[in-house]
Amino acid sequence: MITYDYYCDDNGETLSVSHSSKETLTNWGQLCSVANHHMGNTPPFTPVRRLISCQESEPDESTLSMFSKPKSSGGGCSCC
Repeated sequence: MITYDYYCDDNGETLSVSHSSKETLTNWGQLCSVANHHMGNTPPFTPVRRLISCQESEPDESTLSMFSKPKSSGGGCSCC
């Protein structure tokens, strides 16, 4: 499951929810249901939009090895 942030222009609220990447939430009622959040005075069919966000996480060993620089074996440029 991936965590997504959704924003409602009507009430100015942003909610974070986790769901499958195949699922898309399009309105306040769906979002509140998944987030277990009280709808308040916002009508259930009010549109919401998914925000683009970057989640930081601690890299694991496999991720680190993908980005590590190869060890110089000599004879090449020493700038890298």
